Amino acid sequence: MQGYFDYNATTPTRPEVIEAMAEAMSEPLGNPSSMHTHGRRARHYLDQARERLAHLVGAKPRQIVFTSGATESNNIAMRGFAALAGERAIVTTNIEHVSVLATAKDLATKGTPHIVANVDGRGIPDMEAIRRATDARPCLVVTAWANGESGHIADMDALTAAVAESSMLLMDAAQAVGRIPTRLGNRVDMMSLSAHKFGGPRGIGALALADDVIARTSTGGPQERNLRPGTENLPGIVGMGVAAELRRREMNGEAQRLVRLRDRTWQRLSGALNDVIRLSPENGLPNTLTIAVGNVGSDVILAGLDLVGFSVSAGSACAAGAPEPSHVAIGLGVDDRYLRNVIRISSGCGTTEDDTDRLVEALTQVVARARKAA
Repeated sequence: MQGYFDYNATTPTRPEVIEAMAEAMSEPLGNPSSMHTHGRRARHYLDQARERLAHLVGAKPRQIVFTSGATESNNIAMRGFAALAGERAIVTTNIEHVSVLATAKDLATKGTPHIVANVDGRGIPDMEAIRRATDARPCLVVTAWANGESGHIADMDALTAAVAESSMLLMDAAQAVGRIPTRLGNRVDMMSLSAHKFGGPRGIGALALADDVIARTSTGGPQERNLRPGTENLPGIVGMGVAAELRRREMNGEAQRLVRLRDRTWQRLSGALNDVIRLSPENGLPNTLTIAVGNVGSDVILAGLDLVGFSVSAGSACAAGAPEPSHVAIGLGVDDRYLRNVIRISSGCGTTEDDTDRLVEALTQVVARARKAA
């Protein structure tokens, strides 16, 4: 989409995905749990999508549980861990997605301690704090494989080394899957993801998990390994499967292209504007450039860009409209004078070099007008 730079909030649904979903909805398919011909045909679609998604994330098809998205997946995993027998705790960093922090806070009121490992300015969590927590009792460590606001990518070697063998690791991979390599296993016990972050439809996601590592917290039918009861959203699942297959084929080349666009955008912006800082690291998400502009609030920039046809954000869409600065920017130790001036530019498969150049020109003009009016 021309002028669209908010791919971390949601991606446009790929045409191939829409076509596959339309086919799934137009065929006379039955319930995947039914044993008759129409049910078996629906089960074939379900199994095919599960295989495609498993291939993308390095899992076995039986390790994929379909959900409505990463938020529900995080809830299933965290609440299912807390429901296991014995004294347990949840460990997160201070810059996690709201679905992680809010769930940990709620579980803490029910008796499962929430331990927070703060991050430094590079987005690296206090590994010693994680090591101490997981050595003391069985814990579920929950953190993002890639932070959708700042673009920081987790140091998986350091993280997995810090988590004790008696504890488990849930990676919130919503922003990572399809953009960087992600695999279940090698101490990663669970992964949560959303289809709409990699060209699939909204309202469908998955939890990839090793066998029987959490308790069931919802009651109903036996669907999705008894963890997510109810008839499956077959058209959404089909669309997710197609999107996963497309991303698996394209990921490496697309990542390289997006890094070039991201770095070109920063080079041109930093040359055109004074008093602008970069929050996202050079080795972060290929598509994500997060900046802060001195003396101009993010609300002013967002409104000014929107008027001329550009969509960017000030952080997570789940926190949009919040009056306070982003907890991610605060956690990273961003200077107070920049906290309300943060802008996230996130690109995707529809972004061209011309798009980024026009965005730089428009953003430069918006900032110049705002500073002149101040």
